[in-house]
Amino acid sequence: NDAVTSAHMPSNTIVQVVQTFKNDTDSTSSGSFADISGFTVSITPSATSSKILYSGHLYLGFSGAEGNFRLTRTVGGSATEIGNSSVVDDDADGAFAIGGGSQYTPATFSFLDSPNTTSAITYGLKWHMHSGTMYLNRTWDNGWFHGASSITAMEIKV
Repeated sequence: NDAVTSAHMPSNTIVQVVQTFKNDTDSTSSGSFADISGFTVSITPSATSSKILYSGHLYLGFSGAEGNFRLTRTVGGSATEIGNSSVVDDDADGAFAIGGGSQYTPATFSFLDSPNTTSAITYGLKWHMHSGTMYLNRTWDNGWFHGASSITAMEIKV
């Protein structure tokens, strides 16, 4: 059999890439962290030793204080927050914070995960606002710009 599988590839090779886009708009004014609806990406690693590079690009609008984000990994129905501050405060800490005032701000993130599984993994994001409203894929005033946000998961053979 001449099939090339991940077993035939050298270390530090990207074995697979999956990506999802969210084109519709969403918003939160929540003072507690909540999932961004319909914005996840799923990948099934080929080996337990694989690492997953989880990254994304978000188009955000703000009317108020900054927003915070937490990265999540779900395996078999069990969700875990990953890449967050070592001191997690429900009012503030997360993987990253951005914004403030009435503005439009693009945001990017990346995290190299070591999930140690060959089960299906779903990566997602939770978001939170201190005060005011944060918008995904639109400006704070629903004006001239509407965008599309994406998240990508890449399996890297170790």
